Amino acid sequence: MSDYPAGPVQAGVPYQLLARDARHRWWRPLVALLVFAVLAFVLLLVAMLVLAAFVLYPAGFGDVRIAALVRDPESVETLVRDPFVLLFVSFGALVSLIPAAVLTALWVQRRSPRQLIGVTGRFRRRWSAECLLAALAVFAVAFAVSALLTWITGGSFGPGFPGWADYGRVALLALVVVPVQSAAEEFAFRGFLLQAVSAWFRTPWPAIALTSLLFLLGHGYTDPLVWCQLLVMAVSMCWLVVRTGGLEAAIALHVVNNSLSLLVGGLGGVPGIEQAGDFPVGDVLPFIAAILAYAWWVDRRAARRGAWNVTGGRVELRPWSLRPATQDDLRPEVSG
Repeated sequence: MSDYPAGPVQAGVPYQLLARDARHRWWRPLVALLVFAVLAFVLLLVAMLVLAAFVLYPAGFGDVRIAALVRDPESVETLVRDPFVLLFVSFGALVSLIPAAVLTALWVQRRSPRQLIGVTGRFRRRWSAECLLAALAVFAVAFAVSALLTWITGGSFGPGFPGWADYGRVALLALVVVPVQSAAEEFAFRGFLLQAVSAWFRTPWPAIALTSLLFLLGHGYTDPLVWCQLLVMAVSMCWLVVRTGGLEAAIALHVVNNSLSLLVGGLGGVPGIEQAGDFPVGDVLPFIAAILAYAWWVDRRAARRGAWNVTGGRVELRPWSLRPATQDDLRPEVSG
């Protein structure tokens, strides 16, 4: 039998400090970060190779056989440059971040990977559903406002509807692959990395700043306004993870943002993976407002329903310092 706990056992531990247990030493987070970086790189590379082979194989999305690599290299190059294939491989490969985080928690930190989910050690299904509905509501408004601003200013909506066959592929990707990819990024950034870095500090803000910067650098956008949007999104998700005691709210926000972006973007053609270039203000500001509105609503809703934000119950956390209002404010309440 393993010697790490099945889940959080000490009452009153906030989410970001779950990795700071009895085994914590100053060097352990450093080793964990290094191991995670190596595992993530290797698993991402393997995932990309596997997905690329799947695309080339007849059972994949194309009709090009492996033998075509020798017989007709140009056809293979055409296939791998297909925008949908690039989307599929880039999104699908990121799923490998989940095993990287899980294996590092097991091997290096010697703790249950369920602690990456939240202070209850499990997904709170009803809470996740509430967060998904809230994210759908605010982002639907944001996309509507953005489309209206584009129409008013005479902006372009893209080359036009690509046809039901191509749009069906994009929709399938948005509804099946993207939710897992979004959850994987949350396990990595707002889960493992937030907890690993927080083990060195009394406050979660250094870890929030570092993981948010890494999240920004992980995207290739060059527009400063989009940088602001990504930072607002990353910081808001970290803030919600600490305030609500788990990844559910952050995953819901990330899933809805990515899936709806793909579903809406696919109406004007298969979206590319290129992230450089300037974006109109109307394509950014509505979504910054949506993220802030979502964070405000979810935080209030979590307080009303008594969602656990520390192990064993709920405490009142100050919104800016993210520290308990009182040292003995632990209240066992509803965790689901």
